[in-house]
This record gives sequence, structure tokens and C-alpha cells, in this order.
Amino acid sequence: MAEPEQPRASESEPDAPPVGRTEEEEAEAIKAANRFDIRRLIGGLFTVYGVIVLILGIAGSAHVKHKADGINIDLWAGLAMLVFAALMIFWALARPVAPEPPETDGQGSGPIGEAPAT
Repeated sequence: MAEPEQPRASESEPDAPPVGRTEEEEAEAIKAANRFDIRRLIGGLFTVYGVIVLILGIAGSAHVKHKADGINIDLWAGLAMLVFAALMIFWALARPVAPEPPETDGQGSGPIGEAPAT
């Protein structure tokens, strides 16, 4: 009669859970946060809308172009949207999202800061 196999020590003992994030996981989390930063999303959206309105301002009929008291409003609105989009994207790239330093966790400068001990 065959004896049942005894489980090996590595199979019977579960792996210890990780204590914290590794540096690689932290870097990936920062990249994901920067990728979906609201400033980038707003900048991308205004870029798309600005290009569409700018093309309408350039390629539209003369009647539509000068309907607003002789001002090609589509052209100017498209340019303004593109300038705003460039500012948002520049801001997002110049000041990327960074993790909060561990020594400041739980400390705040406002009314929701750390509660005083009583």
C-alpha cells in the first residue's frame, strides 16, 4: 500500500505577506497617477476641441465667419482653447504628482489636520 505524500514545508506554510510597497511598485503608482492627472486630461480635451473649432474658423464659410459683428469667433475661440490646453499640459509636466513624504503623513495645516490629544 502506498503512503500518502507528505506536503513539503514550502507548500504547507503560506508566504509571508509583503510589509509595504517596493520601490518599483511605488514608481509604477506614481506613473499611473501622473498618467491620469486631471490637468493632462483637461489639456487633452481642450486640445481636441480647440483644433476642431480652429479648423471650423479657418474652413468655414464667410457668412459664418463674420456673423459675430465681423469677428471670426471660431478662429479666436480655437486659438484660446489651444493656449489654455498648452498651459494645462505644461503645468502637469512642470509639476508632476509626487507622493507625500512619510514624515508628513497624518499632519495637516488645515482644519482637518491631526487632532490634539485630550
